[in-house]
Amino acid sequence: MKEELCVFTKYLAEKRLIEGNEGNLSIKNKYGFWITPSGVLKEFIKPKDLAFVSFKGEFLAGKPSSEWGMHLKIYKKNPEINAIVHTHPLYTLLLSEKGFDFKNFSLKEGEIILKEVAVMPYFDPGSEALWEFASNLARCYKVIVLKGHGLVTLGKNLEEAVILTLVTEKLSKFEFLLKFDKL
Repeated sequence: MKEELCVFTKYLAEKRLIEGNEGNLSIKNKYGFWITPSGVLKEFIKPKDLAFVSFKGEFLAGKPSSEWGMHLKIYKKNPEINAIVHTHPLYTLLLSEKGFDFKNFSLKEGEIILKEVAVMPYFDPGSEALWEFASNLARCYKVIVLKGHGLVTLGKNLEEAVILTLVTEKLSKFEFLLKFDKL
C-alpha cells in the first residue's frame, strides 16, 4: 500500500501535475489512511516519508499534508472511496480562473469518463471550510475543482483517482487551447 502510494505520487510529479512539495495523495485502510507528508519533494518520496492518520484524526506516523483533514472528512462521509488525489494541474486551474463550468467539455470523454464535475468556490488551503465543503461535494462527485487552488479526484482505488486526474487535465488543456489560446 505504501509502495503504491509512492509510485503514483512520483508518477504525477513526473507528469508535472504536482510540483515540489505541493499536492497530496492518500490511500485508506481499515484503521485510517496513509497520506503524503508535508514539506517533502514528491519526486523523491519514499515509504518511510509517508504519514498515517487514524479515523479519529490522530497522527500515528509522520507529519501529514496540511490537507489531511479534507482526506479524513471525505473518507468518513463517503465510505466507498478508498483513495484521494489532490493536485494543482495548470490547465485545470487556468480554466477555473477563466470561469469554465467543467460541464461542457468539447470532447466526449468528459461525459463518458468524468461524468459530472463539481466546482467549488475558493477557500484558503488547509482550512476547515475547505475540508467541509469538499467533503460534502465528495458525497456525490468523484471530480472536484477547487477554484483558484487545484483538483481533487476520488476513487475506489488509487489508479482510478489518478486516471480521473489525468483525464481532467487532458480535457482542460484541450479546452483551454481551443477556447483561449491564440495560435
